Amino acid sequence: MRTRPLAALALGAALVATSCTEHRFLEGPPALERVTTVELTDDPFPYDSVARVDLFIVRIDVSEQPDTNPTSPSWHTVATPGRSYNLVELTGGATDTLGGTQIPAGTYRAVRMVIDPGQSSITAKDGRALPVDWQQSALNPILYALVEDPIGVSDAGAQIVIDFDVGRSFLCSAPCTSFVFSPVFRAVNKAATGTVSGRVRGDTLALSPEPIHDVTVTVYSGDPTFEPGWYVRATGKTDAAGNFRIAYLLPGTYILRADAPRGSPFSPGVRANVVVTQGAEATNQGIDLPRTSGRHIEVTPLPSQLTAGDSLYLTATLVDSAGQPLPGAIPTWQNLDTTVASLYPVFNRPDRVFVVARQPGTARFLITADLITRTISIPVVAATPGAIASIIMSPMATTMHVGDTLGVIATARDSLGRTVPTGFAWSSSDSLVAKLMFVSFSGNYAIYRGVSVGTAALRATAGAVTGSTTISVTP
Repeated sequence: MRTRPLAALALGAALVATSCTEHRFLEGPPALERVTTVELTDDPFPYDSVARVDLFIVRIDVSEQPDTNPTSPSWHTVATPGRSYNLVELTGGATDTLGGTQIPAGTYRAVRMVIDPGQSSITAKDGRALPVDWQQSALNPILYALVEDPIGVSDAGAQIVIDFDVGRSFLCSAPCTSFVFSPVFRAVNKAATGTVSGRVRGDTLALSPEPIHDVTVTVYSGDPTFEPGWYVRATGKTDAAGNFRIAYLLPGTYILRADAPRGSPFSPGVRANVVVTQGAEATNQGIDLPRTSGRHIEVTPLPSQLTAGDSLYLTATLVDSAGQPLPGAIPTWQNLDTTVASLYPVFNRPDRVFVVARQPGTARFLITADLITRTISIPVVAATPGAIASIIMSPMATTMHVGDTLGVIATARDSLGRTVPTGFAWSSSDSLVAKLMFVSFSGNYAIYRGVSVGTAALRATAGAVTGSTTISVTP
C-alpha cells in the first residue's frame, strides 16, 4: 500500500559492497584482486529536528544459501567495521566504506548485518538524545536484508548495495520525541541497478515554478491506475534547490510521489511510468506540485503522461491544509476536452472516475468539491511502442500459505513507459517453494502454487528482459 512519511520525516541508508573507487573510503582495503568491500550510504533525511542517526555496525555477512539460519556454516564475513556511522551525513547515493575482503565467487542469496543497539542513537538538533525502542533487536541484533535478486560475485569482486530505509525503520508520531526500531532494508547488485533524479517545484498559483526543498520523494512499484497496490521501493529528499537523486534501483518502471513538508502550501504530486535502466540515470524526472491555501483537492495518481489507448482510475479527495481528508465532500468531475479522453463514473465511488485516453493531445478535467475547484492536465501521446525496456509484475511482493495459489500479471513497457503487447516465458527460482501451474493463452498471466515454506522469485521473461516478483510461502 502507499504510505505517507510520518511527520514529513524520511530517513534512509544503504550498505554497498563494491570494488569501485567513485566513493569516499573510510578504511580502504589493500589493492587486491577479487576484493569485495562494504560501503555505507543514506537516503535523504528530511527531519528538521533530528541532527544525527548513529548506527553502530559490527559485521556484514553474505551467504549463497537462501536459508537465514544464523548457525549455518555458509556465511562469509565481508566487513567488520565495529564503529558507528551518522546516516544523516550520507545523501544522494554517496557511500562510506565499511571494510572489505575476498570471498569465493558465486551467487549470494542472503545478506545480514549485525548491529549494536547499545552504541546506536538518535540525537536532536538541540543535543538531546531521543529515546529509541529497539524491540527484539536489543536481544537479537542480527538483521537480514531482502535480497531482491540473487547477487553474482565474480573473480573480480562484487558490488552489493544494502538499501537501509531509515524512514520506515525508525517509526515515530508527531512531534517525534521518541522512536521505535523496525528494520526495513534490501540488497541488490549495484552493477545491475540504475538511478532516478529530477527536481520538485511549486506551481499553479505562482507566476513561475519555484524549487521546494525537504520534499519527501517516494519510489513505488505497481500499477499507476491502482494506488492501493503500490509497493514502496525507496525514498529520497530534495535539497535546497529542489533536486533529488535516488540510486540503486533495479531496472523497471516506477511511480514517483512527492510530498512537501508538513505545513507547506503545496499538495502532493505524482509522476508515473518512470523507466530506470541498468547502469544509467533517468534524469529530468521533475514533479510540479500545485500550490494550495487551506483546503484543496488532491488527485491520485497523477501520471506525467498517458499513451493513446491507456486507461486508469483517478481519485479526488478534498483535504485540509495538513493533507487530512474532509468528510462529506463529494467531488464532481467535468471533462474539458472529450476528443482527447473519455471520462466515466465509477459505481458507488463518487470520488473516483475511469479515464480512457483516446488520441494525442492534452486531457483536461475540472474537479469541484464544496466550492473548491482544481483543473488537472495530462498529456496524451501517440501509441507507437518500441522495444521492451522493462517488465512490470503485479503483485510486486506478497505472502501466501502452503497449498494456496497466486495469480501474477506481467506487463511489458518500452523506454517511454508505453505498453508493448507480448507473451512471456514464466519460471520460478525455486519450484520446491512456488510451482508454476498455469499460463494464460495470451501469456501475460500465470498461476503459481505454494508448495513448501520459503521464499521464491517468480519471473516473466520477454526477449532479453526479465521481470521478477518475490513470494514468501508460510505454513
